[in-house]
Amino acid sequence: MKMNIIVTLLISLILQVESIFTTVLDSFYGQHLQQGIPFRENTYLGNKPILKEYDFIVVGAGPGGCVIANRLSENNNFSVLLLEAGQDESVYTDMPAAAKYFQSTDYNWGYTSEPTKNGCLGRSNKRCPWPKGKGLGGSSIINNMIYTRGSKDDYDHFAALGNSGWSFEEIMPYFLKLENYTISEYQDSNLHSTKGNLHIERIQYETPLIEKFIEAGGELGLRKNIDYTVELVNGVSRVQATTKEGHRMSSAKAYIKPVKDRRNLHVAIFSRVTKLLIDSGMQKAIGVEFVKKGKTRIASAKKEVILSAGPINSPQLLMLSGIGPKEQLKKHKIPLIKDLPVGQKLEDHYGTTGLRFKINQTNISIDEQSLSDLLVFDDWYTYGKGPLTIPGGIEGLGYIKTPSGKYVELILSSLSETSDTFTIMPVLLQPDARGQVTLENKNPWHKPILNYDFYENKTDLNDSVYALKFSVKLVEETNAFKILGAKMVQIPIPECDTFRFKSDSYWECLAKYTTSSFHNQCGTCKMGDVVNNNLQVIGINGLRVVDSSIIPVIPKAHLYAPTLMIAEKAADLIKNNWSI
Repeated sequence: MKMNIIVTLLISLILQVESIFTTVLDSFYGQHLQQGIPFRENTYLGNKPILKEYDFIVVGAGPGGCVIANRLSENNNFSVLLLEAGQDESVYTDMPAAAKYFQSTDYNWGYTSEPTKNGCLGRSNKRCPWPKGKGLGGSSIINNMIYTRGSKDDYDHFAALGNSGWSFEEIMPYFLKLENYTISEYQDSNLHSTKGNLHIERIQYETPLIEKFIEAGGELGLRKNIDYTVELVNGVSRVQATTKEGHRMSSAKAYIKPVKDRRNLHVAIFSRVTKLLIDSGMQKAIGVEFVKKGKTRIASAKKEVILSAGPINSPQLLMLSGIGPKEQLKKHKIPLIKDLPVGQKLEDHYGTTGLRFKINQTNISIDEQSLSDLLVFDDWYTYGKGPLTIPGGIEGLGYIKTPSGKYVELILSSLSETSDTFTIMPVLLQPDARGQVTLENKNPWHKPILNYDFYENKTDLNDSVYALKFSVKLVEETNAFKILGAKMVQIPIPECDTFRFKSDSYWECLAKYTTSSFHNQCGTCKMGDVVNNNLQVIGINGLRVVDSSIIPVIPKAHLYAPTLMIAEKAADLIKNNWSI
């Protein structure tokens, strides 16, 4: 709530001064990232579609869909239609510090998990928000811009499960293909590239907290300044951000805006796909039904329909179209085309947001007053510098292995409602919790039901308790933070206050009441169960899924970069399949 208030003030400020900077906007963005310029659709002439039939129809302009549309349209012989339910991004979404605000706008689908007895207890109606991006760029226009890739064993595990072609050695060229890596201290590694579409950089501003965070980690035996994209070990480091010159680098900016004038690539926003059209006799996808400008329309696909609607909407569309668990489709009177475990293997990263620390100095963290200053805004808007370049207020990442042998990520956020607090958020990178995406009914306009068993198993709870205690030790028992007099703030939670402060029972309660998803859902169209290793829907011709839903086991990474990698590889698979 506090964060929303802060950034609401920022947006208000931007609106007040926007006219002053109109000329700057046109020249600056035109020369650099093409940000802030309204996207002009090239799918409609007036109210009539240019084409009724395409070689490929891509559903969803998130990270997966943007890559696929770009790569397939490289071949002039292919006609490609990209459909997106949401709007274009804007100059406001480009502000990294405003990331959380846009989770409360139309750029977010507005999903929430179903109530559980052990998690999200302090949330409204005991439901955790599950933000998913709705717009050109998908979740990459509302995420926190953290660039991580996961570890070698993550992807070797993919292959070990029987998914040939997905080992670390085989997928690494696609990570290199996507990245334009500008962080000088790690640039010499042969595991980084400077030739890709996605710009990765250091944040253009630092508070003193990040240096203290790294020093404190070193005192506790963590390796300092690790390149966590290359080797995931117990360590601490500054964030590697998917920004360019201090502005958000969405998948639309990386892959669609630079090629928007290709004549064989047609992009339609505000186009909500409601059904995949399947020829049940041929068991083949032949097109899509979608709603635009209040009218239901149909587009046909000569070669393939590629579903890139994300880990919630992709399984929803499959089930609405007759592909999913037999009993569930029968329950909703949806004719069965293919019985597959769609939506049944949901995984996510989750953790705790209730660990706040107070320091005895002002002007250290980033507060409301500093962000609402006109000069601070101008510093970001004109020069891409200053505190507004910090993605969601996040400056540092730490990694620790718990006694269970699983990794937890520690996120340092310097954003504060005052000038003298900061937050550390432990994130379970290998949780045992699982969930499902199911249909409420067969109405495509109704949200699906999202179940996830937060802290229903003891391992996840124990790992969170361990990480919370480690985080407190990191701050309260190291020389680095002692100079700031940093002490944990006891958040008033009546149910938790019945336990001795900082006892294991207290930590368990805090974890359950301040639970948060970190928005890395995957597995709902799992490779090996719903799609094969070529990402083709099993038993259905001409239909693939290309987004994070195909991930068979959640990697130790925020899923923006892994999803781009998946799509880069999928594009080659599709091209090879239809090579002329």
